[in-house]
Amino acid sequence: MKKIIIISSLVLYLFASDDYVPLSNLSQEKKVEYNFINKKTEINTAGNNEYEKIENINKNDNIQTFKDEIIEEKQELSKPINNEFVKEYKKDNILKDEKKVSQSNFSKDFSITPKLTYSFLKTDIYGTNKVSVVDETNEVIPEISFKYKNHILKADFMDSKAYFNNVLLIGSDLETTTKWNKLYYLYNFKNANLGIAYNKFDLDWKVVKYNVVLSNTEEFPTLEFHMKNEDDKLQVEYGVSYGKNHNIDYVYEYYVNLGYKLLNNDALILSAGYKNRTLDFEDDINGYKFQYKGPILTLGATF
Repeated sequence: MKKIIIISSLVLYLFASDDYVPLSNLSQEKKVEYNFINKKTEINTAGNNEYEKIENINKNDNIQTFKDEIIEEKQELSKPINNEFVKEYKKDNILKDEKKVSQSNFSKDFSITPKLTYSFLKTDIYGTNKVSVVDETNEVIPEISFKYKNHILKADFMDSKAYFNNVLLIGSDLETTTKWNKLYYLYNFKNANLGIAYNKFDLDWKVVKYNVVLSNTEEFPTLEFHMKNEDDKLQVEYGVSYGKNHNIDYVYEYYVNLGYKLLNNDALILSAGYKNRTLDFEDDINGYKFQYKGPILTLGATF
């Protein structure tokens, strides 16, 4: 009770005194001095204020830096392109580019075309007179070609057997076996294939009465010219070749084939036509001309 009376009297005295100063008008130092506020709290508050100021300054600096970077990028983009730098960059990365191109384009540039031709070729021998065959076997002629871009490697193989009745002066029949193989190199230009071929012609004469076999082999080059035209489902192929060597006066071939595309992707073609291969040469005894001619039926595909 005494404390209450003393505190009340003190308050009345302060209000009545002219030296009374409200707490709000005291300075920060006085507030600390009179223990109205905690000095540590003041310092923390001041520190927080300073931190906020610093943070605001940093934010402003970051915004300004970002703006400066955008301006610099715009200036870089507005500069003219350095063509020399572009060329050097392409040189440094050319191997990567070539690898991508080779992987994607090789399958487009490379193709294989196998063909099978059933031949009805008739074999005639010309000596002093024409000697017509009595019996012969029709053969299947395999052919295959590899194409890369404009370059073509091609090979075909022809076997033919024929029997001639009582054509020899010694009173004997004659049987012939012929192998005619060709290896081509052709260059494709538009719808034409131009090039050269290596030919190997093997001929066995068999004197039936005496069972004697005489052999002859000729190797010679030929110039090749082949054409192909297409229209929707139809395809026409035709060509000629010509060659000779020291024993062969001339050798030539010509053919024409009309084909029909069996599939929509043109991968399988059935064709029919006519072929003539003629070879005129001299052996140790006489001169002879062999002629293989007649219709042919061909089935081919491209992969």
